[in-house]
Amino acid sequence: MRNYPLPKNDRTIETRDVAEYCAKMCRELSDMARSQRLDLLGYLLVLAQKEAEAQSGGLPDPERVEDLNTETSETD
Repeated sequence: MRNYPLPKNDRTIETRDVAEYCAKMCRELSDMARSQRLDLLGYLLVLAQKEAEAQSGGLPDPERVEDLNTETSETD
């Protein structure tokens, strides 16, 4: 994994940490979008969350995978 220095101190941040943070933020944004009936935006944010989880090596939330499967079958 790559390390990136943070500008304000000597800490470094791992690529995995960034991916985990992005996954968390995408999930929160997806929930917000879907609560306002912005379904396509919510769906795209779920996809971004899944990609971030894959990059971080984290396991996807099974409940969110179920949501993703439901959405794709509804649009067909």
